[in-house]
Amino acid sequence: MPRIMNQTIGSLLRILFLSMIFGGGVVVYLWYGLIDRERALTAQIQLLEDQMASEIEVREQMIERLQRTRRMARIEVLDQLLDPAGAPLETRIRLIELDDRGSELDRQDFVVPGAVLFVDAWTVRFDYERVAHADPFAGQTLVLLRRIYSDQIPPRDGIPIDTPGGIPAGYAVSEEARFERAVWSGFWKIATNPDRARELGVRVAQGEAVYKPVRQGESYDLVIEASGGMSLQPLISTARVDQDRPVLAEAAGTDEP
Repeated sequence: MPRIMNQTIGSLLRILFLSMIFGGGVVVYLWYGLIDRERALTAQIQLLEDQMASEIEVREQMIERLQRTRRMARIEVLDQLLDPAGAPLETRIRLIELDDRGSELDRQDFVVPGAVLFVDAWTVRFDYERVAHADPFAGQTLVLLRRIYSDQIPPRDGIPIDTPGGIPAGYAVSEEARFERAVWSGFWKIATNPDRARELGVRVAQGEAVYKPVRQGESYDLVIEASGGMSLQPLISTARVDQDRPVLAEAAGTDEP
């Protein structure tokens, strides 16, 4: 009887020992499985976070491109000829065309009657998607300056700035320049034919003018929005009040106010 009990106890102990080994193995297996799973989940989370950060960066770059502006020209009001009452008879301005880096391309002086200055241009605005993705040909609004005039003369009598259909000074012979030349040479077809505009990714093609009353000593930047139009933005002014402004030398026979 004691022998049978000893055998039974031994069997139970072996079973218990084996169960402990098996159970420990299962626990270790589950533990390492949980660790591997946790690592995999951590890697997946990191991957998702990296993808999200990349998408956010791409979207921010797209928004920045849509909001980007560039200076196309600087306008300086050089002189104004005044009548005896101090009202402007004519205004002399200087238009300084700039490249994308802000360096001077060309400068011209103009004299217009009165003091309300108009800058007239052809503009081509492209689809937002193309601008946002920095399309090499359609990544920003194209502008061709056409003429300067005032509120006292009709636009058709304005002073030409650039030859219609031409490429402004400083443009190299490149694929982009050839594309722009094709745009200007077919401008009115693009402006009036939606199928042609769609082929080129053009959202709006039209003539437009910006204008403001100006005074001697003032300066303005002609700014182009990447996905919009033109604007005249005033800079720090050295203009003086009317009674302090000198009359042009050409008005030698007129009393100064």
